[in-house]
Amino acid sequence: MTETTATTSRRPLATFRLTRQVALAWIVVAVVGFFAFAYAFGHVLAAFRGVPLEPIVLGPSPPPAAAAWGLVSLALVALVVVAHEWLHGLFMARYGGSPTFGVGSSYFLFPYAYAETEVTSYTRTEMLVVLLAPFVGITSGGLVLLAVYPSPILVVALAANAAGSIGDLWMAAALLQYPRDVRVAGLPDEAAQGFAVYGPATSETPRVERPGQPVLSSVVVGTVGTFALLASGLLVGVLGSLAFGSGTVFVGEGSWLLFRHERQSDGSVHLELGATLVLVLSMAGGVLWAGLQRVRGTLEP
Repeated sequence: MTETTATTSRRPLATFRLTRQVALAWIVVAVVGFFAFAYAFGHVLAAFRGVPLEPIVLGPSPPPAAAAWGLVSLALVALVVVAHEWLHGLFMARYGGSPTFGVGSSYFLFPYAYAETEVTSYTRTEMLVVLLAPFVGITSGGLVLLAVYPSPILVVALAANAAGSIGDLWMAAALLQYPRDVRVAGLPDEAAQGFAVYGPATSETPRVERPGQPVLSSVVVGTVGTFALLASGLLVGVLGSLAFGSGTVFVGEGSWLLFRHERQSDGSVHLELGATLVLVLSMAGGVLWAGLQRVRGTLEP
């Protein structure tokens, strides 16, 4: 009996399934995350150039130039996707797997590229390396390249890779709740998408419940959710103003500025974000969500 067969023949400690709800949540967070990561990497680009990032000026571009820039961006993002999945596969193979690559869709919601391996189990540490290698590797290499060649096109590629790593980061965070001696393999139901955590053959290893971990998890979930709601609301406001108004949106002013999208007479747009206020509001939403979850837990029988 192989180690993988012995592992999967036991009852898993926990299973993590890619349900329709999880897939939809990942898509929303990834889309919002793309703009958040682009803003963060934009600050890095501005620092390398020695200029302030804001206000961000988006000038009008003739259709041919805009189309060319869009095609270059799409081509670069495609290369990043290939590199992302190749790094997953590289470390799968490094730890004994035989990776295959392809393109699929999450419950017909969104297309995605993937690297996967069958009948292989990994230690927790090995799986963490497999999951995090693309995010760490491409981000590190991209930042070095950005320092040498400070171009906005690289910001797009880095943001796309980071946004595409949302699922990897979520799964890594889930695995960190378990001790190092667990193994990770496919679900008992091979047709389902996800993974299972198995304890050593000699014991049923419990999940590591660190002090304050449930509260911290709730705060993180609430913070991300609040940020997604804020970003979605601002995007809807801008699109609505562009469609039915002047295209100018102000939320707050002075030190309380949350967001500014100002359309100029020459067709350009000036953008400014109150990043500190956004962070404070997002974290406040996270704390509120954690409090509500705590109250809900005490009320349940």
